[in-house]
Amino acid sequence: MDLLRKFERVVKIALIVMLIVSAGLISAWLLSANKKEEPDVSLGGAAEQNEVSSNTRLADKLDLLPDKCTLNMDLSNLTFSGEDGEKIALSGLRGKTVILNFWASWCPYCNSELEQWRDIRERLSQYSNVEMLLVNKLDNNKETKAQALDYLKKNQIPFENVYDEGLKVYDQLGLKVIPTTLVIDGQGLLRAWHAGKDMKPELLKSMVDYAVHGSAYETFNFLDKEMINRDGGVRTNYLPEKVSDLRYTDVLSESQGLLMEYAVNTENKSLFEKSFNYVNKNMHDNPLAAWVVTDKGPAKVNSTLDDLRIFRALYNAEKLWGGYADTIRNYERALYRYNTYKQNLINQYDFKYRKKSDSLKLCFADFEAMQYLAELNPRWKEIYTNSLAIVKDGYIGDVFPVYYPEYVIAGKTYKKEDINMAEGMVTLLHLAKIGQLKPQTLEWLKTAVEGEGIYARYRADGTVVDGYNYESTAIYGLVGMIAAAAGDKELANRAQARMETMRVFDSGNKVNGAFGNPDGTGIYSFDQCIALLSYSVAGKDTRQAL
Repeated sequence: MDLLRKFERVVKIALIVMLIVSAGLISAWLLSANKKEEPDVSLGGAAEQNEVSSNTRLADKLDLLPDKCTLNMDLSNLTFSGEDGEKIALSGLRGKTVILNFWASWCPYCNSELEQWRDIRERLSQYSNVEMLLVNKLDNNKETKAQALDYLKKNQIPFENVYDEGLKVYDQLGLKVIPTTLVIDGQGLLRAWHAGKDMKPELLKSMVDYAVHGSAYETFNFLDKEMINRDGGVRTNYLPEKVSDLRYTDVLSESQGLLMEYAVNTENKSLFEKSFNYVNKNMHDNPLAAWVVTDKGPAKVNSTLDDLRIFRALYNAEKLWGGYADTIRNYERALYRYNTYKQNLINQYDFKYRKKSDSLKLCFADFEAMQYLAELNPRWKEIYTNSLAIVKDGYIGDVFPVYYPEYVIAGKTYKKEDINMAEGMVTLLHLAKIGQLKPQTLEWLKTAVEGEGIYARYRADGTVVDGYNYESTAIYGLVGMIAAAAGDKELANRAQARMETMRVFDSGNKVNGAFGNPDGTGIYSFDQCIALLSYSVAGKDTRQAL
């Protein structure tokens, strides 16, 4: 009997242990399942992606470009000399797209470019109003008119040649190398450029398209043909990427909202309807949009920033076209019910577990959207005020004049973690739109953009986090919008110039116009959408005379 009782006790203990272990495993599974439903609120999806294969590549491109001018500057006041010494002014070519190719007969890379003159002429013949001028770097020492003319005649180069005597224009623009090619639009604005070797006819054509059709033309064509699915959803990546936790076919509410905003800015109603219809059809199992749609369907969690952006786009669409009044009222009610807590904005709501977030990412405080919400219902005024106080108090300091990433509402403390600079730039953009951007911050941005650049992630002391010393399309697109909101045209132009170094200029390539790598890697929906949005905002009024 004693033996039997001992056996029973052992069995009971074993059963209890099994139950405990099983309960633990079930709890872990539930936590894991819940965690998978939560959005990774880092902008651009589940991971910050390296936009360039190495920072050196971007630095090399920038080092060769002229340093006394930048994109969107008015160059119509440039003058050259003709064969007989007559003055040739670009202002006399207004209305034409003009290609300036700075060259010299002794330059082997210039020769390589000009040897392709037949291919270049054939491509330019497709346009009705484009003219190419060869600008000879005439120093009367290493290069003379006789040497230039002899080379052109011997090689039967058909393009008009003019002279930059005394290197006046060369120095005025801050050119550093030849060959350098500048493409100037019909208004006299510098729209695209390339310095150094490897100027292929496909690259030149893509640059001319940029000037003729506008900066957004090829980028939107790429996005529309290659990344927007048949239902109107924008895929997260062009190709599967190992660094991403998302499948490349997943669709984010972030991208949909950005595209809706772009459609409103460009008054493209069909694009707006296509993008919003995807949200309605595929993301609205619950009152607010799922932060992601995968092959398993929509997530049960929303992202407040994305829904505020969607609401703001709808609000402005109602002003433009009408027909969205009921939808925006429903959005106001849902945002207040699920994305606020004790008159504070919060990050998200989990519809599966009926749980509100207990914190606020500072970049989620879209003040412009909250102003619109307050017009619909005054209860948003207090939320706006509280959100602004949280953001302002999150200022790190004048040495590194940006903001902490997140605020824990219950604990009334800031998470003093590393700053994802895409998120940091969104915080600054929201402040700039309401006139609350600090002058110290604007000055820091100008110094960084004109200097070594802005990297992906920083510590709170302003040092770059190891492994994150790379630059991104989205950061410079956002800086362009910040600058436009702050009225700083020069910063907007320089930010766009840095952004353009990450764009694919290759008319013979399937990814022409995309931001990423020519082989199709590193192309993410967030960057394409931010670039388009930046074109529609920062590109509206960024002209500046040299």
